Amino acid sequence: MKYDVFISYSRKDTKIADRICAALDKQGISYFIDRRGIGGGMEFPSVLADAILSSQIMLFLGSENSYKSKFTSNEVTFAFNEKPRGSIIPYIIDGSTLPQSLRFTFSSINIRTLEEHPIETTLIQDLCQILDKKNVY
Repeated sequence: MKYDVFISYSRKDTKIADRICAALDKQGISYFIDRRGIGGGMEFPSVLADAILSSQIMLFLGSENSYKSKFTSNEVTFAFNEKPRGSIIPYIIDGSTLPQSLRFTFSSINIRTLEEHPIETTLIQDLCQILDKKNVY
């Protein structure tokens, strides 16, 4: 299956991820998020890798929680190595500072923040522009 967006996040940030999913649903943007895309008995790393490769954009929800997550770190590294330049969008959701390793990884990428790029307006507008989709908001 093809997706517009792969959402990389910490489960501790589910509340914000749910807001983003609701905005994507309203906009008609398809997305992969682990709790909807992985069924029982599925090979977790393989499913994640396939979903990342099958998505136009990876939306990384940066937070103190996600910086500590082995899964999000692996997802970002995999996407950085395997996806075309410009297909990763770091989106800081808690006002935190990116760790040094992620600052290095994202050094040439426009980093967005929840404060400066609210979900329902600016973030969705940015995604629509990148995906060449009409914005319904």
